[in-house]
Amino acid sequence: MPAAKLDSTKELSVTIVSKANEKVSFEFFCVPQLAADLIGEIRIDWSDGRVNSVDCAISDGALTEMVNNPQQTAATTIEHSYPTDGKRTVRITSTSGFLPLKELPLQTISIDSALPVLTCGETDEKGALTACDTLPRLVGDDPITGQCALGFVCPELLSNNPQLAFFDESFRHAGFAALPARFFSSCVKIKSLVRTFAESALESVPAGFLGQASYDTVCEETFAGCSKLEQIENPFKKGVLPCCLEGFLQGAPSRFFFWCEPYRREELGWIRPSAQDSDPSFDFEWTPSIVGAPEQLVIFYPIDLELKGDLLVDWGDGTVERIDWNQVDALEHAYDAIKPYRVRIHSTADEPVRPFQLGRHVRKIFSPLPIFHPRTAEARGDFCGWAANRRELTDLPSAFFVNNPTICNLEQAFAGCVKLEVVPDDILNGLENVIADGMFAFCKSLPGLPASFRALARDKTLDYFSHA
Repeated sequence: MPAAKLDSTKELSVTIVSKANEKVSFEFFCVPQLAADLIGEIRIDWSDGRVNSVDCAISDGALTEMVNNPQQTAATTIEHSYPTDGKRTVRITSTSGFLPLKELPLQTISIDSALPVLTCGETDEKGALTACDTLPRLVGDDPITGQCALGFVCPELLSNNPQLAFFDESFRHAGFAALPARFFSSCVKIKSLVRTFAESALESVPAGFLGQASYDTVCEETFAGCSKLEQIENPFKKGVLPCCLEGFLQGAPSRFFFWCEPYRREELGWIRPSAQDSDPSFDFEWTPSIVGAPEQLVIFYPIDLELKGDLLVDWGDGTVERIDWNQVDALEHAYDAIKPYRVRIHSTADEPVRPFQLGRHVRKIFSPLPIFHPRTAEARGDFCGWAANRRELTDLPSAFFVNNPTICNLEQAFAGCVKLEVVPDDILNGLENVIADGMFAFCKSLPGLPASFRALARDKTLDYFSHA
């Protein structure tokens, strides 16, 4: 005889895997007698011929205890066991379509149907049952293994509960790998997603998955510790990024934060990868002026907004050093001989660095500047005099400022570089509305001004000795 068709508004179907004689238990909230009468009959069909009725009416003693202690909740547990190991489908039916469900058996491996309307037994001013707004954690961790058995949930799980708004830890530790983008679509508004999928086995998060979230949705550690995560798209509605995202993706690889505003990534749990020798480098030639004593090759600008990060510096003499730029004001090194050294400063790909200047004895610069983090609020894009009076500097590279389109002031940037000879025509490409008066003043060796500089509106009287 074929199984009866499931009424998704009044019945819940789950699959469990249990061992012989192992206790399998459902837990329900106890509710006042009026609410119990409105809920009607609740039955559990264990699929072995046994059917239990659930009495969820609260006792007088428990009700008194709840009145005296509002944090106290009363619950009733229905237990069953099977004589053999096995996998079984269990059905719960409610004649009213309301279900005061608190927790499913720990042995639940899948929730195969939509949940009936969840209630905690509260009624409105007219005496009608009200649906609860919180989805509890339906399947807990096995106390022995510490694992959650739940490996599948029906894509339409929430379809009968549009009022659900709080999902704190609802699927924490769950073993399912994926959920459809429409999973929360029936919810009117999501208010809290604290650790909802934390430490779960999710492998992907589709675009718009949390589209019902708003600016005031609390999203603390929602996907924290999801070690199997392989892909994530922007889970929120376009243009909406909740105010509270503390630890949202804590522990996730840095590439999974691409959809988020850079200034908020750390809040979400992003950790800047350390610079590697495979990362891009800023290269220049340095000739020390003294042997055995440290000199400042790079001098950092002060910054207002904190920026964590490091540089991997190849000094060109066989030594390599990792330096946290928040621990020093300059990059210093001592050389054993006075001769040219090619210095390579590696920084994390596509990430800004603390802005800097080069020291007095730079000879040639071989590569464009890395992305500079903003300076102080008063001098965000001001690099006036950046390499002024670097009297040994002879060569600049093509498209030197291409990674820094926000630079707005390069006045006298290379003024006094009396040996400067090679400046490509495109040196200022990528910069708009930049002030560059006197940028090459007193550059006596420069055969001619670069085309991108000549195209600027500037005070030409400041192009002293620069073959204007």
